[in-house]
Amino acid sequence: MTEHIKEIDAFDRAYCERVREALWKAVVDVSRDPATGVAVLRNYEVYDALLQLQAMILASSKEAQSPRRARETSEEFAKRLRQLVARYRRKYEAVGLPFEVVHTDELQ
Repeated sequence: MTEHIKEIDAFDRAYCERVREALWKAVVDVSRDPATGVAVLRNYEVYDALLQLQAMILASSKEAQSPRRARETSEEFAKRLRQLVARYRRKYEAVGLPFEVVHTDELQ
């Protein structure tokens, strides 16, 4: 039985990528204007929705059984987020963005 639990808890990169791709597709799909076909991503609403999803999942896990464990896990998330942002910035600087970005505060 212990072996089965280890299999379940092992990090599955392929599963992670499928979840990421499905979430990205869902965000783009719900953000798409049916009249123009343009997906307008409202960054802060998307950030908050994704944080809420993380909180919903974390609240049911052992990692959130105590305030200390929840804080440690959120600190790990924050560190991973900083690393990922830096990695994607380097990638975007090297090969360009994989999508068009328009900053609404720069529109005239």
